[in-house]
Amino acid sequence: MRFRYLAAMALGTALALPGSAQSIAEQLQKAIYAQQTAGDLDGAIQTYRQIVASNPAQRIYAAQAQMHLAQALLQKGDLPGAAQEFTPLSANYSEFRDMIAGMAGRMAGVEHGRVFSLGTVTPLEGEPTHYQHNLTGVELTMPSGWKLEGDSGSSGGGDMVLLSSSNLQTDILAVWLKPGTGDGANLDKQLRASLARKGEDRVGVEGWKVRPESVQMRVVAGQQALSAVADYSETAGQATVQNGGGEVSLKTANTPVKMVEYMIWVQSAKSKAFFFGRANAADLAALQSGIDQLASMAVIP
Repeated sequence: MRFRYLAAMALGTALALPGSAQSIAEQLQKAIYAQQTAGDLDGAIQTYRQIVASNPAQRIYAAQAQMHLAQALLQKGDLPGAAQEFTPLSANYSEFRDMIAGMAGRMAGVEHGRVFSLGTVTPLEGEPTHYQHNLTGVELTMPSGWKLEGDSGSSGGGDMVLLSSSNLQTDILAVWLKPGTGDGANLDKQLRASLARKGEDRVGVEGWKVRPESVQMRVVAGQQALSAVADYSETAGQATVQNGGGEVSLKTANTPVKMVEYMIWVQSAKSKAFFFGRANAADLAALQSGIDQLASMAVIP
């Protein structure tokens, strides 16, 4: 994607610059890793804001941080916040037109606090309940009580569709989508490789570990699939949860809280889909039920 190229270009230039500029480049790369690989959106957002506030002499760093800040807010489902951060990007960094144009595409179609620029939605009584992804053709239909909250580019060359549920408190509910490689052979092996890579992606998440007995090969939406449950911990005061589109505090004491992540990988020769959600461990049954229902109603070419 274009923003990754620009980030790499900025880092390469920094190697020949004084220590202060190089430090900012390193901060930017760490924040991008936190956002796109480790899934630490709050940490990435904090670093992006610090870089922008430092007003670095090399404007590419500030522009990159401002763009990634808007994107991270999109990934969190904070559409008004993302729109607010996009405004200074276009106003203050007009020399980076290509980067701004790419982000503008993601901000297009802001309506009722939602952005759908990578797929089309079908409303029912004014609420979007059906989504079709442009690149893969994957179709998602919302279970009762679930909402489509927007879409955005994501890590690994894929796109992310953000969701919420009025029946369940979660850190995140989402579906990651990407076109397949055209290779329909050894799908079981490919799915297990995806599970192994997810462990590498979550290396920065406290105590993240898959329950071996939860790993299950299955068929979902007519395609080969693999599901698993992972346990992890969050420290009080560091996380919020979405509750029907709003945010509420999940923790009130400085003690680790037991959390779970439920995941389903679905793969065909034409497309890849990764359904996942994170919630309090006590809500695992409800989390599994909702994601299983969402995946079973999906159309995956």
